[in-house]
Amino acid sequence: MKTVFLLSLVLSSMNVWSTVTVDQLDCPSQFEGKVKEVMEEVGPTNPLSTQKVIFDNQHTIKGDVNETVTLDVLKHGPFEIEPGKDYLVQMRGSKLCWIEKI
Repeated sequence: MKTVFLLSLVLSSMNVWSTVTVDQLDCPSQFEGKVKEVMEEVGPTNPLSTQKVIFDNQHTIKGDVNETVTLDVLKHGPFEIEPGKDYLVQMRGSKLCWIEKI
């Protein structure tokens, strides 16, 4: 029974594992932006729940970054995101590598 539970937990959370990438060398895009909106999922939450964060790109530092950027961020993860605040964001594609408040 424990094996079935663990296997179902792993399979159901695979899309969330790719939400945060650790290595900065692996993150070709970087920008400074202001959080325009934080959209939380509807329904019950769990430790692997995500929220959509919409940024207004104020300054592209490296890579090809659109004027508006939408990223999925772990709701209960290591980063606390607040609307209206400025952040330095590093990403690969649409996946968040690192974020810090500036």
